[in-house]
Amino acid sequence: MPRLASSEVFTPNSYPTHSYVQRDDLHHETLLREWTRSSNQIASVSGPSKAGKTVLVQRVVGEEFLITVSGASVRTPDQLWERVLDWWGEPHATTAIHADADNELATSEKNVSLGVTGTAASHRSANATGSIATDTMQATVNRRGLPQVVQELARTKYTVLIDDFHYIPAGIQVDVAQQLKDAASRGVRICVASVPHRADNVVRALPELRGRVLAIDLDYWSRRDLIAIPHLGLPLLGIQVDNTSLVAFATEAAGSPQLMQSICLWMCNHLGVPETVEPWRDIVLDEETRKRVLFMTASTVDFRSLVRALCAGPKVKPGERRNYMHFDGRVGDVYLTIMRAVAMDPPRLALDYAELTRRLETLCKGSHPEGASVVRACGTLGQIAQAFAAPAGPSIEWDEQAQVLVLPDPYLLFYLRCSGILEKEADAAIA
Repeated sequence: MPRLASSEVFTPNSYPTHSYVQRDDLHHETLLREWTRSSNQIASVSGPSKAGKTVLVQRVVGEEFLITVSGASVRTPDQLWERVLDWWGEPHATTAIHADADNELATSEKNVSLGVTGTAASHRSANATGSIATDTMQATVNRRGLPQVVQELARTKYTVLIDDFHYIPAGIQVDVAQQLKDAASRGVRICVASVPHRADNVVRALPELRGRVLAIDLDYWSRRDLIAIPHLGLPLLGIQVDNTSLVAFATEAAGSPQLMQSICLWMCNHLGVPETVEPWRDIVLDEETRKRVLFMTASTVDFRSLVRALCAGPKVKPGERRNYMHFDGRVGDVYLTIMRAVAMDPPRLALDYAELTRRLETLCKGSHPEGASVVRACGTLGQIAQAFAAPAGPSIEWDEQAQVLVLPDPYLLFYLRCSGILEKEADAAIA
């Protein structure tokens, strides 16, 4: 068995060469492969945050043929093609110098007899004079943006991936979409990636693209697919871990393959398996070890500022809010209590009002937040999260119409459940 580092096998931040899970039943790879063969359409891959959109494209296209541009780095339409040419290694300007030289040379000779008796010796001397005239021409050629990209990439194996298209400012999305259409029609492979609720941004920006976009929709991964990651990777390191632990880790990963990769990597670190070991080891983790692995993984996820703001709620005078007693002896106001309910078992990325109410009843001893108080607090939580939001949107949202509290980012749910920050906030409330 070749020796591999655990960081080579489990790669949360790069392409998982050794632990890639092929989800053939969803036909995503098949659709993308057909698109790469002949289509002048734009491929649009949408899916939740950390659901493996970029990895899917890398798998089909090949890492060496993928030119990735982040939508967050594009602030003008021309900047998109500048980023592509940066990746291609094209200089910003090329200077050509051409020189012509004319030579003129005049030569004179003298022959002198030395007059030495008995010899025929002589001496010849020459003098040369000349001039050189040089004519130099210099021309500078700058990058040509989209036309140059078409010249270099059209009908090649290279694909331009605009990751997080929705990060591009709305004011220039129409112009960018028009240029993408132009590039695709001229043979440049174009793929855009976005979150589900922004999946049709490129079509909305340019309605004439309707019918010219191949839509591939990813969802959160199933627990079965997530467990396949350690099943592929752990044997390469000479170990196997009990299925109960792997199921627990897949549950906490909340549909994110990237998060599952991270958990597996930290598990190997904690078990002292930095690389392939011999002989083979069968390992059973107890509950305390599983918690430790999850806590260590959560140390790489930092939502402290957001979570503290969510737990604190709007500023009020001390004593203005009612506190609720929790089953573990801790207390919290309506905001902290709701956040602790969100983090309860089983992990859910969306909680409707009825489910949230049931959790609040389980969490609290005696009275609990209910009715209009819960609805108002959930709306405020969404507003607080919006103030911390990245261009992709807030990490927690309240759907007023559907009465559902949604966590679009599985990393936030993981942080709430495994970092211990909610318990610290509740302990601070008692003090």
